[in-house]
Amino acid sequence: MQTAVIVVHFILAFSLIGIVLLQGPKGEGLGAIGGSARLFHGPKPRETFFTRITAVISVLFVLTSTYLTFAR
Repeated sequence: MQTAVIVVHFILAFSLIGIVLLQGPKGEGLGAIGGSARLFHGPKPRETFFTRITAVISVLFVLTSTYLTFAR
């Protein structure tokens, strides 16, 4: 059982790295301090998709990390 969780943990780790690298730059930088025109436009559908996938994978990663920490 623990071996299967370790394999899933590694898959989640590499997929989390990949999803984060696929996300585009936000492009705000120092322009966010004074206000940016981009703030008034909604996020693109691709950005919301990657944000949701990143959140789901990161929660699963934390759950497997917690399981591996406390499982003996």
